[in-house]
Amino acid sequence: MRIRPALGSVVGVSGDTHWGQVFLSPTAYGVVEVEDPDGRARDWGVKVLSSLSEQVADPPKSLKSSQEIAIRAMEERVTSLILLVPVGAVLYVILLGDGKVLLKRGNTLATLIDKPGAISGEVQGEDTLILMSRSVAGALLHEEVNTLFDHLDAPGVAEKMTLMLHKHEDGASGAALIFQAKGLIPVEEEELISQTRAEISPSHLPISRRDRIFHAILHVRGLSSRPMLPITAILVLLFVVSVVIGIRKEWGKKRNTDIARVLTVAQHAFEEGVALLPLNSVKGRERLTFARDQLSPLIAGISPSSTEGKAVLQLFKDVVIQLTIASQVYRVEAELYYDLSLLKSGATIGAIGQDDDTVGLLDVGGPTVVVFTLSSKNAQVTAGGEGYRGARLITIHGGSMYVLVENGIHKTTVLEKKTTQNIIKRDSEWGEIRSMEYYGGNLYLLDITKSRIWKYVATEKGFSEIREYLNPDTLPDLSLGTGMVIDGGVWVGTKDGRILRFLQGKEQTFVPQGVIPMLGKSLSVTTTEENKNLYVLDSDNNRVVVMDKEGIYLSQYGWKEPFTPTQILVSEKMKKIFFLASGKLYSVDLK
Repeated sequence: MRIRPALGSVVGVSGDTHWGQVFLSPTAYGVVEVEDPDGRARDWGVKVLSSLSEQVADPPKSLKSSQEIAIRAMEERVTSLILLVPVGAVLYVILLGDGKVLLKRGNTLATLIDKPGAISGEVQGEDTLILMSRSVAGALLHEEVNTLFDHLDAPGVAEKMTLMLHKHEDGASGAALIFQAKGLIPVEEEELISQTRAEISPSHLPISRRDRIFHAILHVRGLSSRPMLPITAILVLLFVVSVVIGIRKEWGKKRNTDIARVLTVAQHAFEEGVALLPLNSVKGRERLTFARDQLSPLIAGISPSSTEGKAVLQLFKDVVIQLTIASQVYRVEAELYYDLSLLKSGATIGAIGQDDDTVGLLDVGGPTVVVFTLSSKNAQVTAGGEGYRGARLITIHGGSMYVLVENGIHKTTVLEKKTTQNIIKRDSEWGEIRSMEYYGGNLYLLDITKSRIWKYVATEKGFSEIREYLNPDTLPDLSLGTGMVIDGGVWVGTKDGRILRFLQGKEQTFVPQGVIPMLGKSLSVTTTEENKNLYVLDSDNNRVVVMDKEGIYLSQYGWKEPFTPTQILVSEKMKKIFFLASGKLYSVDLK
């Protein structure tokens, strides 16, 4: 018999110097974490995974041989290597470097091993092992891990752990594996046949056991022990076994045919995905993900020593390595790009608005309005003073900036530095205005109190009366809106995990695809007409997720707390993401 596992993978944000990954094969499982100050962490990690895959292709049968495999795969830059090898109902666990392995049995969560070494033991029904690399073990408390289990299966526990991990400062770059025993399954057909023959062949049994078998057969049939009867009974039993074996052979042929079909489909998808990656990374990842999903159900139930098992294992290993490389998950550290106090003592940035290379900066405490050029870092004060008291939002277009103040919206020109106060007066219809954008000659206001997007059309004398942008039959809930950007369509992020898109006043379906882990609750979005992609500030998970404007995942950039940006803007021309955090402007490079 062999353990039938349910698996859940947790993989944090990786970068050039820090990398973590889960190891999956038909015969062994594990986690690896690597640190390399020279920027080759991913290369070392892939080397370790390849070494493990090659060595466990011939399944280890003892704790010692499993430990030797782990030692041979270990590299200098590896900080954590945990290997789990199931053999029958027994598990071998090897820990090299730092990390921790926990066992959840019933309502008890216990530490199996947290120092380099090796242990083994027999699993019981619904036992769950949690393999955690150094960063994960250091980030999550024992009590936190215990809260993850609420009658969930392994993938459900892994999803909750991923979300929990990304909220911690030190754990986002590691890896963890949830291994849940879901019972025992029979070994492969040839093993069953050999075992059955061994049990019914007298020459392979001790005398006492052979006599007991004969006695049991005769006793059941109520016959005396004449010389021919034991032989007859054995022949009858052999006949029954041969029928069972024949049925299993037919089943085995069908299963092998199904495996061959899946292998053909997965191989095609893998080759197509690898070929597409340099041309279209999104489509390439889609095909690789499809190949992985085709192979995953075969991993637990196929013999790694069979021809089909070796082929499945090798292809699965190739798919995982390529998919890991193609996921484009980057760990970044934002650098200070501009401090407004350099221009005006004590000034801090409270809000920003973008028009390509030009950005409006609002010092709400001053209050001061500044025009800033991203490429040259040139900044100039254009307006300020008592007339801007209560200023909260700013948007910019061409040579004009618009600032939301207590009594309405002021306009200031960049060149003349001239202010027109209350070019739009505060309207009695307004509730709380959360965001303001200028696009196509019009001003748009996101009102989260009234769940409306107000529109003001530019005229020769200023702006029109208040209008509604949304069609009457479109009544979305915008009360949890975090902000709004416009690129021809209108995008709104929310505090309940939604990204809304509107075109010509009507809501358009928008569903993010392929984002792992899933997006959190607090989302802010940014893009421009010039930018090809949509950028989502996922505050819950300390990252920016990049996707195309149809929702297909492209990449993500993660960082450690306490860096907590409140707004982002992006210049694809400069290949930079800019963050507003702690009153200053920070940046990271787009890969």
